[in-house]
Amino acid sequence: MSSTLKKENGTTRRGFVMELTGGTAGIVLAGALSAAFMPSKESIAAAMNSPASPASEGSGSKYRKCFLNELTPEEREVGFGVSNMFVTFADNDIIEGCNYFSAMWMGEMATKTLGHGPHTHPVPEVLVALGSDPENPKDLGAEFEVCMGEEMESHIINKSTLIYIPENTVHCPFTIHKVTRPFLFIQAHYGPKLAETARRDLVPEDMRSKYIFIDSDGSSEK
Repeated sequence: MSSTLKKENGTTRRGFVMELTGGTAGIVLAGALSAAFMPSKESIAAAMNSPASPASEGSGSKYRKCFLNELTPEEREVGFGVSNMFVTFADNDIIEGCNYFSAMWMGEMATKTLGHGPHTHPVPEVLVALGSDPENPKDLGAEFEVCMGEEMESHIINKSTLIYIPENTVHCPFTIHKVTRPFLFIQAHYGPKLAETARRDLVPEDMRSKYIFIDSDGSSEK
């Protein structure tokens, strides 16, 4: 499942463009790619005489509300946003119109925490696990197990992986078995708030204490 990207010694950006777009038919594409690779002498903001520096927290800039790090602590620490486990988190309560999204680093401590019990969402969800080794980005540096369906079909993940979960599809338990290098875990929910229905019935009663179960109707927490 692994793949490696190699760059030939001496390959230049121009050479890459020429190889990719060889022949007359590639002239337009080559021009576009060359422009994309060419360092800009001045930013668009500078060209338009607009300030390029970050807006201060709580300032009245027009698009401040679209940048999580420019919101005030009170604005961005709503509901799950207050949790220290997330590198970043947003939903419709924090940024109006934004779907539920979170990103966190998973380290060795994650092997000692409770797993997430089986559950469903009324909307699709995408989970992404990304390895942190730039020399081998496909290597997750960890191993976790996630089950799919009421039949609890088990999948062992040890490579950087994207998991698409259709709406109302049972998924989890999610259990991290080992971590040799921290990895980034991203959850993208196709709804404005987390809506989740726990399926405790799929776990033997004597094992339910080993998992976290969440029941959330997706209502606003403001």
